[in-house]
Amino acid sequence: MNNGKEWRFESLDSWFFREARPFNVATSNELSSVFPPPARAVAGAVRTLIGETQGVDWERFARDGEYAELKRWIGACDDLGDLKITGPYPLWEGKRLYPAPLHLLAKGSEYVFLQPGAPVECDLSLDSPRSLGEGPGVRAKKLVRLPTLEKSLPGAKPLENAWLNSANLQQVLCSQCPEKIIRSSTLYDEEPRLGIARNNAKRTVADGLLYQTRHHRPRPGLGIGVTVSGIPSEQHPEHGIIRFGGEGRPSAVTVDSAPPRLATPIANGPNVLLVLLTPADFGGDEWLLPGFKPDMQGDVKVWRGQLNGVDLVLHCAVLGKAVREGGWDLLQQRPRPVRSLIPAGSVYFCTVQGNYQGAIDALHGQHIGHDTALGRGELAIGSWKS
Repeated sequence: MNNGKEWRFESLDSWFFREARPFNVATSNELSSVFPPPARAVAGAVRTLIGETQGVDWERFARDGEYAELKRWIGACDDLGDLKITGPYPLWEGKRLYPAPLHLLAKGSEYVFLQPGAPVECDLSLDSPRSLGEGPGVRAKKLVRLPTLEKSLPGAKPLENAWLNSANLQQVLCSQCPEKIIRSSTLYDEEPRLGIARNNAKRTVADGLLYQTRHHRPRPGLGIGVTVSGIPSEQHPEHGIIRFGGEGRPSAVTVDSAPPRLATPIANGPNVLLVLLTPADFGGDEWLLPGFKPDMQGDVKVWRGQLNGVDLVLHCAVLGKAVREGGWDLLQQRPRPVRSLIPAGSVYFCTVQGNYQGAIDALHGQHIGHDTALGRGELAIGSWKS
């Protein structure tokens, strides 16, 4: 069994991966495209191309008992079977790009890092008990550590819609300034579109049903990559063309050997960064790492838990705006419920309880949270300064 091949999607037209808002509540506002595409959209394209390469009759596939062996590999409906993906991620000139960690701020060509600050009295538990993992009866103020700048840099802002290659990400994970960042505006242009609904029975347009969308026009060198594993090598096609994303725009697909993993960093102490390389689902609107519970470290509030057998103390986190992801359920012919995900680039400041390097080896490149077979919650491990 081949446990990893890279699928590369290259646009033959524009791309449109619709944001979670439906058209019927957009009023006069246009709907934008998200980038990179949602994991379910990519997984659906992978499964569709595998099935079409094998000549699947999709009406028969939807019935119980049909194509049992293929369903074991690629699943059906929300069940992915043995299929697993890592990503999706942008490919620029054939190389994977990673989201810039959100504890890195910039002003022009200058950079500064956020790190846990000195304990301060905080009444967040008064405003939102659930946000701190506590019950509704908690009302006492607590000392907590909040992210603060390591040095003053007035006007510094988080790097939104910014990407790093592997070398620059490794620098940031070691608390070193990157040599270069790549903005999303370098990867694609945005194209506003105006459309109108059609009455196919009458072969006319529908009155009053204008809509606006904003597509992405990839620049030469941009692709979408995903590592597909868990299925036999013969299930992977060599290449193909697939309708990809909203409006079924065609994309070319090529399949090759999987790229090497991001190099595992060397531990230089117990302070570790957990950086999300893909959006994570921790359940509902929960921000806290799975299984972590509030505790006290002296008179300072912390959260303790275990990930992949590693005992960790969580001090604070830097999170971006929640990613709202919905989609379309082909089987039920209705929209999927919209979920809130922790965005890629979010950073958790932790301390390892035990062997430092063993902890990094156990966590680096792993996935946490729900729907990890969809590539959610991929981790990269770095370090932070006390």
